Amino acid sequence: MSVNIEILSGLGDKGPAAIVVEAQGKRLLLDAGGALHPGETITWPHCLEVDAVLISHDHIDHIGGVTQLPPNLPLYCTPLVAKSLPLNRQWRPLPERGSLEVEGIKITTGQAGHSLGGVWLHLAVEDGVFYSGDACFESRLFPFDTPPPAKMALLDASYGVYDQSQQACIHAISEHLSQPLVFPVPATGRALEMAPWLLEMAEMRGVTLAIDSVIRANLAALLAMPATLRRSGTEAAITKVLARPDDENAQLTLVSDRDDCPAQWPHHQLLHTGYLTPERCAQLAAKEVLWQRWNVHLRASHLVALANQLGATQVVPLFTRLTGPSLTEWQKLLGRRLCATHGLSNDACSPTYSTLGSFACPQ
Repeated sequence: MSVNIEILSGLGDKGPAAIVVEAQGKRLLLDAGGALHPGETITWPHCLEVDAVLISHDHIDHIGGVTQLPPNLPLYCTPLVAKSLPLNRQWRPLPERGSLEVEGIKITTGQAGHSLGGVWLHLAVEDGVFYSGDACFESRLFPFDTPPPAKMALLDASYGVYDQSQQACIHAISEHLSQPLVFPVPATGRALEMAPWLLEMAEMRGVTLAIDSVIRANLAALLAMPATLRRSGTEAAITKVLARPDDENAQLTLVSDRDDCPAQWPHHQLLHTGYLTPERCAQLAAKEVLWQRWNVHLRASHLVALANQLGATQVVPLFTRLTGPSLTEWQKLLGRRLCATHGLSNDACSPTYSTLGSFACPQ
């Protein structure tokens, strides 16, 4: 039986995630992303016909379009992700790690290493379809579970062919810690793993630290989850953060990102660690803010390793440019496995592997 995939949004650049997988007479929508920038609209929901939607995690470019879906469309997500759904939106639980049937199709989930309650999705149709959502091997708190084999792989490539290690990123951030800084961060993502590190740095350097209440609440939620859903050995570090009082005039401040701008923090420098909106790109160019990535997505060698471990013969790098030099680099990395079209099917000829070496996905 054939499997057909239609990438409604998320192919060719950073953008909302929305992918339809059609198999066994059913159509499942993977993620329902909203616009990344204020004032923008999304078009992928127009004339949409699907039987159910599965949400990988709660960041706006994966869940923000739920408001555009019919209210009676069956929606599946983990309980922590459900907290970000529109008020009174009905939902059905996805396991943080496990399997269930959706419209007669076996769905397996696992920890994606990216955010609180976030999961990857594996559909047991034909030789398997794997969708990573956003994923990372390098999180200090969130594990990445090795998925079942899948011939068709839809993988987070938000960083393009970038391949700098997390250790190098953290070292670069630490070079700025001698000045008053504010870190605006997604409250269910890198905020949680940056908090214990910043506390460690603050104590080492003898400076004060403040962490906002939303991030603290999410750390408490993570601590309340089964220990197997966190990296081993992290309980003490999280507990220490939660026990530490804040300083109103802290030199280092970790806040939930609410489109913070320099004018809101006249006595601090903003240091961004992730995706920059066009407005923030302009601020960076004008040297009004700082930027240094803290890895929360698959870097290039990890994406290839995941594709190899899955045994994928068709690989779609999502949320990244696939034109010009970028396309050439992806062709080098993935060889004939690379798929860069909005529609693909398992009826296509099986491509060959690239020559880049493989290594096992970390647990």
